[in-house]
Amino acid sequence: MVSSVGQEITTPSSATVEYLLEEWLRFCRGKDLAVRTYDDYQWHAYHRLIPAIGSIPLNALTVKDLDDLYAGLHAQGYSASTIRHAHAVIRLALGQAIRWGWIERNVARLATLPRVAPAPVTAPSVEELQAIMEEMAKSNPQFTAIIGLAALTGARRGELLGLHWNDIDLPHSLLWIRRGLNYTPATGVVVGPTKTKRERRVLLDSVGSSIVLVQQQMLTDACNKLMIKRADNPWLFFGDVDGSKPLHPDSISAAFRRVAKKLDIEGIHFHSLRHFTATQLIAAGVDIRTVSGRLGHANASMTLGIYSHVLEAKDREAGEIMGRLLKP
Repeated sequence: MVSSVGQEITTPSSATVEYLLEEWLRFCRGKDLAVRTYDDYQWHAYHRLIPAIGSIPLNALTVKDLDDLYAGLHAQGYSASTIRHAHAVIRLALGQAIRWGWIERNVARLATLPRVAPAPVTAPSVEELQAIMEEMAKSNPQFTAIIGLAALTGARRGELLGLHWNDIDLPHSLLWIRRGLNYTPATGVVVGPTKTKRERRVLLDSVGSSIVLVQQQMLTDACNKLMIKRADNPWLFFGDVDGSKPLHPDSISAAFRRVAKKLDIEGIHFHSLRHFTATQLIAAGVDIRTVSGRLGHANASMTLGIYSHVLEAKDREAGEIMGRLLKP
């Protein structure tokens, strides 16, 4: 108690939750954050938190204020995941306020959060994927190529769009995933690190190598036909005729949705191709650590959590195998 009374609190006398969030966002702008992550922080700060609790003085903010906020968002129909994202923003901002010496405790750590039901993992079947690729090939061979490479490698959309020619080692059938492309309306297309901030290599089979080779030849042929110089170290999936600009991230996602809708294939999108890769590999008996490394997950436990339903099916299969061995 003596220590608490004697401690100098440097919070500005008029500091409110709104003031903190604005200062914290300015602080975050200089940090190594993905563009989409920073935009999400801004969105939740200005559309969820400030309108509801922005006027409350920092030292007067209570756990009940946050519980009431989350209950109100739930009543408005927002999902548990959205509410938890808003909570993460205020928790991080309050944590920084403690480090700045503005407040003494983080009330967000005591708030009550809604439970998030595990999102079902939906992947296209082999037949559905083939149908999508065949339909896509009628309009845009580049889109067909990136869909095929995504299904073969499990790489994220931004990682594939971030590939340059010097990231490809065809003699050794290797892709080096070193960066990712992100897009938001506020920033446009931005090149940044991978989601885990790590580089990784992905081995290609003959089909994957041929996709890359055809894609490179397509750019070379286009430049020769137009009698223009090909860009130095061009993008593999190019948005400009000389390969100097990458394909726009949203263009492939929008095209994928249109084709899936046309074929009456529901519940899948471009990111579902990662689920396709994982489920097919696990079902084929590939160990979880290898699958995790191919997908670029931070660790194998993340892969286990997402694809536990596939592993349960393999466990049942294992049980049946053992049962046949020991059957009287």
